[in-house]
Amino acid sequence: MPLLRLIMLALAYLLPLCVWADSIVLVAPRETALTRNFVEALSSRLPTDTFEVRLLSSTPAPDSASLLITLGQEALHWRLRQPIVTPTIATYVTLDGLQQLHEEVRPASVQILLASAKPERQIILAQLLIPRLDTIGLMFSEQQRWQTRFWQAAAIQRGVNLYSRGIPGQDQLPRVLTDVLNQSEVLIGLDDPALYNAENLKTLLLTSYARNRVLIGPSAPFIAAGSLSTTYSSPENMADSVIDTLQETWRPAAIRYPDRFSVLSNQQVARSLGLPPPDDAELMRRIHAQEQSR
Repeated sequence: MPLLRLIMLALAYLLPLCVWADSIVLVAPRETALTRNFVEALSSRLPTDTFEVRLLSSTPAPDSASLLITLGQEALHWRLRQPIVTPTIATYVTLDGLQQLHEEVRPASVQILLASAKPERQIILAQLLIPRLDTIGLMFSEQQRWQTRFWQAAAIQRGVNLYSRGIPGQDQLPRVLTDVLNQSEVLIGLDDPALYNAENLKTLLLTSYARNRVLIGPSAPFIAAGSLSTTYSSPENMADSVIDTLQETWRPAAIRYPDRFSVLSNQQVARSLGLPPPDDAELMRRIHAQEQSR
């Protein structure tokens, strides 16, 4: 490719970022491994002389910032209480966290990139892992019943049935879980900390695998614990999604899932259930291709 064309392509890519190049500030609640990884990924994608990190314990952001990027629910809550109109991209906000912020006004100057797994993406993953999948099982606590409409819409989109049950109390978990597993071929975990937590993990996994059913999701940390597979956004994926957002026309008050994602699977769980070892890179490629073909 001629050098002049390469230069023109580079300029075309960088030009939208120039709008934000004066001062980009990342606001994080505290320094963690996730914060460090996300900052490193963003730093490699943004002009280093215009990007800085502020913690909530210090002065979070100067008035001169032309763009704010917040990390997590706590930082988003701080931003929504500020009388400012600075364009803001809020990252790593879960659906559960979003519900807790329902009384906050989300201005047009704030866009949200969710950390929760995208329902349709999880269903495509399940269809790729479980041939001829017919019915997906879903459980939810009463606090997260509102999420089921997203899963129902995704199931219709993907041409599968959805068998969902609410759990009124923790003592009902074994009974409802058994019913859902009997009526479906795979259990997909949603963003519901009341159900999908360390206390319930043993019951969820042992009961599922005793009936030769797999658990998809709900997040990457569950994979090491024994979930089969999930889609998720790594710090690099989230950083790329922030850059993608900056390249687009601003979408006022948008709430969206990151377009960039990864797949993580537990090879040992797959082998123990007699499933072919998942190829995460190939699964990601096929999911992306199906999303792009819509």
